[in-house]
Amino acid sequence: MGARHIELAVKIVVSLQTLFLALFAAAQVPRSSHVVLVIDENTSYNTTAAQMPWLVKEGSAYGHAMDYVSNTSGSLMDYLWLASGSCHSTNCVLPSGTHNFGCTGNACAGAITDDNIFREMNNRGISWRVYAQSYAAAGGKVTSPDRANGTHYYRRHNGATWYSDILGNVAGSQARIVDFSRFAVDLANNALPQFSIIAPDGLHDGHDAPASAADVFLNTTLTPLLAKPYFQPGGDGLLIVTFDNGDGDAAGLVYTAVIGPQVTPRTVSRTPYRHENTLRTLLDALGITTHPGLSASATSMKDFFSAGSISVASPVQNATTGTQVLVSASATEPNAQVYQIQVWDQTTGTKLGQSAPGTSTINQTYSLATGAHQLIVEDICTNTFQALHKALVNITVGGADGVTIASPVSNSTTGTQVQVSASATESSAQIYQLQVWDNSTGQKLGESPAGTSTVSQTFSLAPGTHQIVVEDISTGSFQALHKSSATINVATSNGVTVLSPVNSSTVSGPVLVSAFANSSTTIDHLEVWDEATDTKLGDSPGTAVNTIYTLPPGQHTIVVRAVDSDSQVVSKSQASVGVN
Repeated sequence: MGARHIELAVKIVVSLQTLFLALFAAAQVPRSSHVVLVIDENTSYNTTAAQMPWLVKEGSAYGHAMDYVSNTSGSLMDYLWLASGSCHSTNCVLPSGTHNFGCTGNACAGAITDDNIFREMNNRGISWRVYAQSYAAAGGKVTSPDRANGTHYYRRHNGATWYSDILGNVAGSQARIVDFSRFAVDLANNALPQFSIIAPDGLHDGHDAPASAADVFLNTTLTPLLAKPYFQPGGDGLLIVTFDNGDGDAAGLVYTAVIGPQVTPRTVSRTPYRHENTLRTLLDALGITTHPGLSASATSMKDFFSAGSISVASPVQNATTGTQVLVSASATEPNAQVYQIQVWDQTTGTKLGQSAPGTSTINQTYSLATGAHQLIVEDICTNTFQALHKALVNITVGGADGVTIASPVSNSTTGTQVQVSASATESSAQIYQLQVWDNSTGQKLGESPAGTSTVSQTFSLAPGTHQIVVEDISTGSFQALHKSSATINVATSNGVTVLSPVNSSTVSGPVLVSAFANSSTTIDHLEVWDEATDTKLGDSPGTAVNTIYTLPPGQHTIVVRAVDSDSQVVSKSQASVGVN
């Protein structure tokens, strides 16, 4: 090989290494309002692949780890690794900050007083429950022993019951250990806590029955969970299914599935992982910045997630539209190449359309039947042709003839750059075009192309009050068939104005972030951050944002930043909001 070829090869290797490091550094574990951990028993990776088709199917569709090794033989110690990052015995090299409490695979000599995930959740007011199968029949106490009352309940498979926080009933912790029958009730009542552990009994976790029985239990239990909105496109649910150790209670390679709408589809991770990596991932997803035991130095499972997002400018979430619906959206993927944007109507299971290959924006109008529709916008990866990210928008398509203005909202305050999005429906006449007028000044602002019944254009308006009128013009008479109006107030000052959430307010459920920016400098996009966790929630192109985000319970500081084309922050504003 010549010197030039060697030099070229070295450059390629360095470039690939740099790219890998950049991709790895950019990814992070996103916050989740519903984190669920399921721990099964004594099943190796190969046995899982052969006997658990449901779990493998879900792990293949979302993500799974191929090099995940359990920490030790002996059930209980692996459960402790998952909760406090240590085996708390002489059976391992004790991580910094952890101590020996005489733990074996079956029991501990005393209560574990070291830090653990349950203590951290209690300290932060994060709701949690352990749903333990056969717990009530075994006596319903945190000290109920293995196979009490002839059941297949194992206390050594319920790691929470060995910590002093639970044994001492700190913050009412003992009431958080409940019988598995409560899971279906909480799920049906939308009362699932922020963190859940599902602990099947020995007949359903692979311990006292074949792995195939555990797979049936997972299918029956988790299929309704995955049907919940927080596990659907646009949600933030996170489910991890792993095993304490391999066949015959031996430490070794185990199957671990990472499932949720924020997981990059069909991820196959070849990163070496152990139980402390799962613990770190759970802590990150819950927004906990204190890391017990070995989770302090362990990496989270970042490679299952990517850092991109989809911004939908039209239609607005929960809008009422005409039958002609304009979908305007863009995708940002710093770690992957977008092949195209696809739009689906989830209500009918119909693909509505897609952007041209090689593009990451879409601006198309679709004819939809009257009624409720759930639209999904997804960006397709060039390499895998799978969706990288998805955004969900719920709309109601009205049935009456006339003009519907989706934006701006009447009686709202806007920036000087005002987006007007509207559509018209006429069952007995043909529409030539839509025209947009400012009644306050008597000026015609713009019009849609000939032969179209939708408009989505941005106009520069002076500060003050404006009445925006949109009318649909008849092909035959060139007269207005119907008109609709929205009165708005254009703000006078430069800077970012946050309309929602209202500062110092408290909300239940998702948080609508609605804001706009005025500036003499050209604004490229708005960034939305949660300053309380230093987490970037998303981007919105242009000078306005109107997006719903799911945030965990607690206090949040929403910061909206106006950014120019040189990635410099021009101005910003914030609002504090509490989430119940």
